[in-house]
Amino acid sequence: MTSHPSSRSKASVKSSNSGEEDWSTTLFGPKLLTRPKTTGVPTLSSLRGKKLVALYFSASWCPPCKAFSPKLIEFYDSCKDDLEVIFVSSDRDDASFNGYFEKMPWLALIPGYTSQEARDRQAKLAEMFQIGGIPSVIVLDAKTGHFISDNARTEVMQATNESSKNELLQSWLEKEAVPIEQAVLGAGGGGEGSLLYQITMFFMRRPAYMLGLYYFGRRFLKYLERLGSEDDEADVGVEEKEL
Repeated sequence: MTSHPSSRSKASVKSSNSGEEDWSTTLFGPKLLTRPKTTGVPTLSSLRGKKLVALYFSASWCPPCKAFSPKLIEFYDSCKDDLEVIFVSSDRDDASFNGYFEKMPWLALIPGYTSQEARDRQAKLAEMFQIGGIPSVIVLDAKTGHFISDNARTEVMQATNESSKNELLQSWLEKEAVPIEQAVLGAGGGGEGSLLYQITMFFMRRPAYMLGLYYFGRRFLKYLERLGSEDDEADVGVEEKEL
């Protein structure tokens, strides 16, 4: 996804020098999950001491997400003293969410399918950060909730050794964070918000449609072959008449 100017979200995040709760609890709710099948821990205390918060928009049914998660885990393990990751799941049931989240070493937003409140909160986050596709990683300042990067997925992919991982972490820490309503969004996601990606994901989640597409594709190719054969025969006929 290429960077482009975008409309600013009308939603604003309160922050103050003394009140992390103003932004983190407002955005994520009063509790975050540490493991599947738990009731969660207070949001404010779970983020205390961290310098950065990364929102990981992902889902168990998304192949690019499953390929990226191990790389994000490696990155997280190298800098978890400064960084906390919060999984924002697009899964639709307990089995899918729990099976995916249990492999992750970080926190999770209470999934949207559990209640209307959770669904509204997740939708607000997706709208606020203009999430057009997954996987996508948004980095925020842990103290203020201000925006740092929406290109973190690509940046993490490019951090292939300890040195580059440390450099990336430092670049986030040194970057001037801006209020979310002032951020120019649209750089992140690695292209997953494109029309081609969305079409691909539509068919991958519907195997029957893929079979139908394959069937009609084969029929179309045979039709083209038949047209080509008829053209060749016509050319031969013309040449024989000329002779």
